[in-house]
Amino acid sequence: MSAAYENLNEQHASKKATSELAGEIFALNGNLVTKWDASEVSKWLVTIGYNDLVPLFHQSNINGAALTRLDDRLLKEIGVLNVGTRLQFLNEVIRIQAISRAEWRNHIVWTGEEYRPPCCCFMLPWSFPCCCAEEICCGKRAQYTLTNGRLNILRTLRPWCGILTTMCFGWGIVSDNIDLTLINDIDCAASTHCMGDPLGFVSIQSFDGTSHTLHLASSEVQKVTATLNNAKEEAVVTTQILSPPVDL
Repeated sequence: MSAAYENLNEQHASKKATSELAGEIFALNGNLVTKWDASEVSKWLVTIGYNDLVPLFHQSNINGAALTRLDDRLLKEIGVLNVGTRLQFLNEVIRIQAISRAEWRNHIVWTGEEYRPPCCCFMLPWSFPCCCAEEICCGKRAQYTLTNGRLNILRTLRPWCGILTTMCFGWGIVSDNIDLTLINDIDCAASTHCMGDPLGFVSIQSFDGTSHTLHLASSEVQKVTATLNNAKEEAVVTTQILSPPVDL
């Protein structure tokens, strides 16, 4: 597997993690179980040996999204009268709910990139005088990815002895994952400049005292702060109600 910077970002990792959790049986033709229509659910039922449930599920129009909400009461209402069958099928439902939760947590809400404004009143490139070798001299720009469950900051570490180390051994890469439900405070700072869009900051403080800072254009920080706050509040509420465990 390539260790390219792009392969280490949250978008790539989240998609792969969800697919691996689902496995082949819960990902027909590349579609996760939560995206199946009623006919695909019927095919899946046949595959796992529940042929007798196909007409009941088809009549009730049970698609992939509905599968995640099934419980013992609803199965009985659909017409699954055999207690043993219901209990066995609920084991499949529990697996589907886990996939649904993973898909929700890994859904991309916002992506951004570290902002590096020009220097000297916006007259010279940020990496001056290494204008043609910004990534070699200064590292790749940090990548920011916000999902429903966390904020990921992918960044490079500065080499300990300059450009030659970078050319020979590459950059160290750090991936910080911040659980949205553990964020205590989100603040931003911005400024104005007559020649361009200066650097702004979004500061994130967790309950355990750790802090992280996003480097963005000043014109973006207020919008990103609002997006982060909304995602944080939604994560706190949704994690309590999304696909609750089934009582057996």
